[in-house]
Amino acid sequence: MAFCSNCGKEINANAAVCLNCGAAVNNQNSQGIKDTGSFGWGVLGFMIPVAGLLLWLLWSDSSPNNARSAGIGALVSTILSVVFVILWFVLFFGLAFSSFMYY
Repeated sequence: MAFCSNCGKEINANAAVCLNCGAAVNNQNSQGIKDTGSFGWGVLGFMIPVAGLLLWLLWSDSSPNNARSAGIGALVSTILSVVFVILWFVLFFGLAFSSFMYY
């Protein structure tokens, strides 16, 4: 439950106006997270792709900008990981087979 900032009475969390004093109630996000799509959510998604994917799935409706930022970070991290693994295999097997060619 929420409380009126004007009179202090308990009000419904979805109320737009306090029924006791009639003051307008600020309906902010209950978690206190602003939907700015900041760079920090992208960094979090990049560093921990599973967290970025989960945030993208959970916030796609309630905080679309933050969800998009976290999802892009997770996607970039995953793509770079796949590219590095492919390059590692190409270099490893390329060097391994090139050393056998001289014998």
